[in-house]
Amino acid sequence: MKPYNRYLPIILLIASLGLAGCASQSAYFRPDPSVLDSARIISGVQYIPLEKLCGSYDVRYKWDGYINTAKIEKGRNEIVLRAGSGTILVNGAHKKMKSPAVLSSGQMYVPVSFVNRDFGDMLGVKTAREAIPQEVVAEGPKIYRISTVVIDAGHGGKDPGATGRRFRLREKSMTLSIAKKLGSILERSGMRVVYTRKNDNFIPLPKRSDVANNAGADLFVSVHINASRSKSLNGFECYYLSDATDDNARALEAFEDSSVSMNEKATAEHSRQLDKTLWDLALTENRTESSELANYICDSVEAGREADVRGVRTARFYVLKHTNIPSVLVEIGYLSNRSEEAKLKDPAYLDRMTELVAGGILKYKKEYERTEGFSHR
Repeated sequence: MKPYNRYLPIILLIASLGLAGCASQSAYFRPDPSVLDSARIISGVQYIPLEKLCGSYDVRYKWDGYINTAKIEKGRNEIVLRAGSGTILVNGAHKKMKSPAVLSSGQMYVPVSFVNRDFGDMLGVKTAREAIPQEVVAEGPKIYRISTVVIDAGHGGKDPGATGRRFRLREKSMTLSIAKKLGSILERSGMRVVYTRKNDNFIPLPKRSDVANNAGADLFVSVHINASRSKSLNGFECYYLSDATDDNARALEAFEDSSVSMNEKATAEHSRQLDKTLWDLALTENRTESSELANYICDSVEAGREADVRGVRTARFYVLKHTNIPSVLVEIGYLSNRSEEAKLKDPAYLDRMTELVAGGILKYKKEYERTEGFSHR
């Protein structure tokens, strides 16, 4: 017998008594036995499969696997949830859950606290709080854990990226070398690494985003080498997604995103039209963490004193817009600057810069896990 079956007599008893004088009403929450049988304990919290829950109460359930987001609707009310996030949208307003939604075996699971409070209150389904056992156990897998990173070597194949004026260094070759070294460092630190490319081939930007979204990853880091019409510009930069940008960032966006048009089948749109509120939820949740990651990386590079650090910047790069995990794009230096191109030609310099970027990622990981997603510091 499954552990949750022992609660069924209690559930049926409460239902038959009408919950203290309300036997004539049928709106109280009486979970279907199959819903309880599918419940799981994750990190000491009981979780319920959302789709089964909605099916029991004629609540419309819509799943978008592209950004691992579910929308549930009943009447004029709607709730939007994203796997791995403790933030939900309730009729367009942001709200925090006690525990995040979880994606397990291809299904969205929600904590019992969500069922009691949000599912009932906002969708018009009254809940019998005693009807759902809220068993807590001491052990369980950590939710706030960073274990997998996607590393994206910019450009590749027929897309060479920037080319140095002095030594004719090619961005696509340099980013691949840096990406592999960065991955090796992170793997030695116990992280799982997924690459968007491991050789000199052309990967359309939409496919790079797909790799990040389908890898079950926690972070996305895109590696690039910069270039500018201004020969004086130099230094390290780290970007995260934001609408706030400047002229230099907009010019860089146009250059980095130009490969979208190199594949006739590649488009700058998602494979399906995403609901604005779903995307707003993803951006709201990830923007803060992306900004934190960018700051940790820049701080590490600055502390290493190997390069001038131009700081954390914001832009609307395609690979940042279309990934649903915290994402940053690093620009190691400027090939258009003569002195910096000479430095970028030195393998020892690139190794050191790669180590500093890795150090920033690992410091971010450590702090994120220590503070349970920066929820307390």
